[in-house]
Amino acid sequence: EKAAIQPFATQARDSMLEHIGAQDLGDTPRGYVLSRSADAHGRPIAFAFAGDAPEPDGASVFLDGERLRDSVNFRQVRSGFAYPLYYNTLFRSLRETFNEALDEARAADRGYWPRDATMTGVTIETRPELTVISPIWPKLWRRLEEWLRNNEGLDGFLDFIHDSGERADNLLTGEQSSLDDFIEVEGNTVRMKVDPRHLRVVSVIT
Repeated sequence: EKAAIQPFATQARDSMLEHIGAQDLGDTPRGYVLSRSADAHGRPIAFAFAGDAPEPDGASVFLDGERLRDSVNFRQVRSGFAYPLYYNTLFRSLRETFNEALDEARAADRGYWPRDATMTGVTIETRPELTVISPIWPKLWRRLEEWLRNNEGLDGFLDFIHDSGERADNLLTGEQSSLDDFIEVEGNTVRMKVDPRHLRVVSVIT
C-alpha cells in the first residue's frame, strides 16, 4: 500500500519498475497484460509482462506456470515485495507456482519478510499509525484502513469484517468461513491466525 511504512512502499515500486524494464518513473517501456475479468470496482485482474506479447492484441491465451514465471507478478513475489493474495478465480497450478516464489523470498529474507508481522501481529489504534506499522497482509491492511476512517481502536473490528460478508476458503482444511474467523484481535493488537498463503478469498467479479 502506497501509504504504508517507508522505505518499503518505494522499494516495492522501484522493484516493479525494474521488472518492467523502466529506469525511472518517466520511462515508458514496452509491456502487456493478460486478463479475463475485473474486480468489483471495474479494475482488471491482470498479469503484467515486460516486452512485446507473442500473440496479437485480444488473442485468447492459456496462462500456465512456465509463462507465469516471466510475469512481473511472479518476480515481485520472488523479490519479496508482493504478498500472497489468492482468490478462487486463480487456478491451483498458478497458486502453487506463486508459492514457489514466495518460499524463495521468505527463505532468503527478501523485501518485506524480515519485518513482516502478519502472523505475529501489530498494535494500532488510529488511522495515521497505518503509515508506520510493520508490513502485514495487504487485505488486512486495507480492512484496517476502512475501519479506522471512522473508529479508534479495534473494538468492533471483527464484527465489521463479519458484516462485510467477505469469505475465504481455508486450503488446509477445505472449509469456507467468514474472513473474520481467520483474524485474531486482542485489545488493539491484530494478527492473522492462518498464513494467507493457505487462504483462498471468495471473489466478487464483473
